[in-house]
This record gives sequence, structure tokens and C-alpha cells, in this order.
Amino acid sequence: MKSKPYRILMLLENESVPDDCRVLLEAEALIDAGYAVTIICPTGGVTKKVDRIGEIRVYRYPQMWEIGGVLGYLLEYGYSLVAAFVLSWFVLLRHGFDAVHVHTPPDLMGLVAIFFKLLGKRFVFDHHDLSPELYLAQKPGRSEGTVYRALRFFERLSCRKADRLIATNDTQRSIQIDRCGADPEDCYIVRNGPNALFLSDVQPLESIRTPGCLTIGYVGVIGVQDGVDFMVRALHEVKTKHGRDDFRGVIVGSGPAIADLKRLAAKLDLADKILFTGMIPFATVPSHIAAFDICLTPDPSNAYNDSCTTIKTMEYMALRKPTVCFRTRENQITAGDAAVYADNNDIPAYADAIVQLMDDPALRKSMGQTARQRIDNGLTWQHQAVRLIELYDNLFDVVREPSGCDPAAAVASLP
Repeated sequence: MKSKPYRILMLLENESVPDDCRVLLEAEALIDAGYAVTIICPTGGVTKKVDRIGEIRVYRYPQMWEIGGVLGYLLEYGYSLVAAFVLSWFVLLRHGFDAVHVHTPPDLMGLVAIFFKLLGKRFVFDHHDLSPELYLAQKPGRSEGTVYRALRFFERLSCRKADRLIATNDTQRSIQIDRCGADPEDCYIVRNGPNALFLSDVQPLESIRTPGCLTIGYVGVIGVQDGVDFMVRALHEVKTKHGRDDFRGVIVGSGPAIADLKRLAAKLDLADKILFTGMIPFATVPSHIAAFDICLTPDPSNAYNDSCTTIKTMEYMALRKPTVCFRTRENQITAGDAAVYADNNDIPAYADAIVQLMDDPALRKSMGQTARQRIDNGLTWQHQAVRLIELYDNLFDVVREPSGCDPAAAVASLP
């Protein structure tokens, strides 16, 4: 029987490709290992419905406006579920696939994979975020009501039905096993990791610097759960409590909380001290970070953020930058001694940590060197890609040659 590569269909709902760098990195790693990959996702920065990124096929459906509330969740997730299901049938008939790889949130998308399991397809559940905790974090004060219980139900259902599961860290893997009942042998950890763009010498983008000022920066999504308002409030403390004017804040990215964030900056008289760049091409992110003197990960400690390994922190570290974080288990596992930590979501303490680094260039340099060493010692994406390929090779009983070259992963062994 003629051999051909195993075909993987990836489903992504909460972002588009190539905007979601983790999904793109996973797809590229699988392509390099000899698999074929098709991605279904909403439109985002790219509105092209049928696309190719290298050897990756991409099918995009029109993105729905964000409405909010229970009705918004029902409409958004219901629409996305139907769109992904219809496009999955198209991909099956046009190209075929052997496994459905679901990227969360939402866990509801697992229903598509569960259906195709009835047709003999495999199901890989990729737990980017904990949906129940994310729901609570997006609006502080939310109760564990109907929506929360529904999210817990679909999370457990997907974890129990998946053939293999991916977590970004030990905290998420423990939840897959202890809360959702997944078999530990089926649960793999594939951490976030900076790609090659962040590992070479990068020239800083001088245009975002201000002469005589230290550049204090953030890169990432700007949602309520991301805590960028903590950064703005901390910079206000730096200016007022510490009497410092020798800094410039730079916030790179966009998201649903951006308008409120700009209003907060104006209210705190920081409009002239903080640059909002908006969305930028991913290829220019390294040059922005390279221009920062101090990097911030302001995500507050809560049930959601305590489970997250943030890619932005590792991108900072790869470019030898010191970071200020709130103390969470996963922040400490990732950054170790390459960050200064503030406890208990305390904004004055966070501001104190920023000022500590502002006043100590030698500390900034040594922490930056420590950061890069931690990345090189096991936190690059290349290290993580090996684990992803191990998962798929195990799923399909692929045996590779000692050199690591792909033996043309054949579908002949599929039942």
C-alpha cells in the first residue's frame, strides 16, 4: 500500500492564524515532522477565507462580533461550532483527515472532534486555557452559575473523550487528570516557547524609545484577565509615589479592554507617558521587546492566571530582559530568578519592583543573562516541539529512524 502522511485537522475558535503563534508553531512542527496539517479558524488580522501558510492549509470563517454576557457566549460559541463543523466536513471530503486537534478555549469545540471519532478519527485536546477559570477572570465577581457549570461539563467531556491531551504546564495537566478524569498516560505537557525570531540578536526599535528615559514595556493581548490595568496603575505609582519621570511605558497589542485602558491612562494623567502601539505584525514583536529596558507581566494572581504559562514572559526572557511579575506558581517555574515578584496583587509592591530595576542597571543585566540561560536550557520552542511530535508518533504508532528523520508516516496501520 502506498504510504502518505497522516493528516491533522486543527480547530481554533478564539483567535486566528497566524495571529495565534502557538498554533502556527505547532502546525509548522508537525509539517516538518512529515504530517499534513489543515487549520480551521475565524478571520482576524487576515480576512482571506482560503489560504496557505507554507505547507499549511487554512480555512477561515467570518469572525463574529464580540457581544458579551450569557447571550453573547451562546451566539458566539454556537455560531463557531456550526461554522467549524461545516468546514470540517468540507475538509474531510476535499482533503481528508485522520485526527482532529482542538485548541481551546472553548472546550465546546470538542463536540466536533467527538462526532468525527464516530467515523474513526482520533481526537487531540490542546488545553491552552482553563475555560471555567477564564470565564470568571474576565469579569471579577461572576458567580459559578449556569455558564460556569456548562463550561466545566464540556471541559470534562472533552478531556474524557480525547485520545491524547496537551497541557502547557503541570498545573493544567493536574486538572486534566484530577478534575476531568483523563488517563495520566494520555496527558502530555507541551509548554509555550519562544520561536527562532526571539533567539538571535535583534536590533531594538529606537523609535519607541525616549532619550533620557527607561522604556518599560508590555506585549500581548489586552483583555480584562490580562491585568494591563495593573501596569498602568503601577506606572502611576512610579510617577506619583516615587516621583519618577524618567520612564516611558509602551503597551504593544490590542484586545477588548484597550478602550478602557486608554481611558484609565488619561484619568491617571499618564497619556503622555504611555505609548499604545495597537496591533503590530508578529515579525516586529522582537524589535519592540529589544527596545524595552524592563518588561512587565502584570497578569494578577487568580485561579485562571495561576494556571497559565505566558508566552510573553518567555519572549522577554529570550531577548535577555528582566521582568516584573505577580507571584504565581507558573510565573516562578518559568522565570525563576530572572524576574522580580510582587505578592498578593499589590500594585504599590509592583511599582516598588519596577523602581528597583530602574535604579539598578547591573541587576537588570544579570537578570537578563539568567533569563536567556533558562530559555536555552529547555524552554525554547524547539524543545517543546519534540514533545508534540512524540505525542503524535505515539498516537499513530509511527516509528522513526534513529536519525530522527520521518519514515513517511504511513496511514497503512490505521484501523
